[in-house]
Order: sequence, then structure tokens, then C-alpha cells
Amino acid sequence: MASRDIVVFDFETGSRNPHKTQPTQLAALALDGRNLKLKGTFNSEIRPILSDNKAIEAGLDPLEEEALRITGKTREELKKAPTLRSVWKKFIQFVDQYNWKGTQWFAPIPAGFNIVGFDMIIIDRLCKEYGPYNPDRQQQKLFHAIYKVDMMDNYFMWSEGDPSVKSISMDSLRDRMGLSKENAHDALQDVKDTANIMIKFMKTHRSVYRNLKIDKAFAKGDLYVS
Repeated sequence: MASRDIVVFDFETGSRNPHKTQPTQLAALALDGRNLKLKGTFNSEIRPILSDNKAIEAGLDPLEEEALRITGKTREELKKAPTLRSVWKKFIQFVDQYNWKGTQWFAPIPAGFNIVGFDMIIIDRLCKEYGPYNPDRQQQKLFHAIYKVDMMDNYFMWSEGDPSVKSISMDSLRDRMGLSKENAHDALQDVKDTANIMIKFMKTHRSVYRNLKIDKAFAKGDLYVS
């Protein structure tokens, strides 16, 4: 399993609907699947459709002022950013560096915070529009076809029995783990923070797993549910 590398990625966007939002930044870190060390970095702002009318005509959400405020971006800055198509082409090249057998089954494993409900939906959208896309599975063909690491779900599984945990947001996790929120909602900072949190938990997983007795665990009929 550890032969696959992991790409932690994050989109900053101009609205909240992953099916119609316009990306304004894409950042990623590649981690070695064996030792979890950094192997590469990607970061680029993206020029969206700035005209509200043209965005609506294209079936996309117009940029929301609140989203721009949260991400700290301005329309003037984004006007100078490279196009989505050109950024996507470079991102594909970045990810493909870590697909060491050139097939989707050995492609990097995508990771991030709330990627299942947000970022992977955008990945599927862009793969369908620009490639690579698997029409048979009707899904992206850039990352591994099955595996993914969503740190929001992962953190929920570790903390669900702790009544003191009131929130599993990224900012609450930053507070708990002592990470600065100074550059929060910049995609590159977000992936750095997510990667650090993920590595901490994965090292814990590996340590616990070595002492976890699961072989024939239910062979004597000691079931939780029957």
C-alpha cells in the first residue's frame, strides 16, 4: 500500500457550490508514501471568469465578494493570473510525476480536508472537461481510482467519542494542534497545515496498527453486532 505517493491538495474558490464554483487557486504537496517526506510542491492562482453575466452563461457561479474576502484575493490580482486550462495542464504534469507505473491503480492517493464533499467534486469536473477522465467509471483518472484520505473524516473517527470536541473544522483543528491561522485560506498554507496534521495522524496509525490484533478477531464468535 505504501508504494503509492500521496498528493495533498486544496482549491480556493469563488463560491461554495463545488459543482459550479470557479477555482481561484490550486496548491498541492506530494509526499512519499513510504516515509511521508515531502517530494514536491505546486501552487498557482487561477484566473476565473470575472464577468458575472459571462460566468452565468457558462453555467458557473459568479465570484462572491465574501469568498474573495475570506481568501484575501482581489479581482485585479486574479485578472493577472493564468487561465484555468493552463494551470490544470501544469497540475496534471505535477501529479503524473508521482504515478510511478503510469496507471490509475498506481496513481497518487489524493488527500486533503473535506475533499470528499468539495475538492474531489471539482477534480471530477475538471477531469471531465480537460482530462484525464475515465468514461467507464464516470470519474477522474488523475488520482488513484479508489483510495483517498479525507482528514475531516479521519479526525471525526478519532475524536467522535470525545465530548469536549465541539467542532471538527480546519480552524478548530489548527487551534487544538497549535498551528497559526495567520495565512489560513491560502491554498498553499492550507495544504501545508493539512499535510502536517495528516502526517501526525498517519504516524500514529502506523504505531497503533503494529500492536492491533485483528487476525481471527471474531473467530470465537465475539461479535459486537449479531
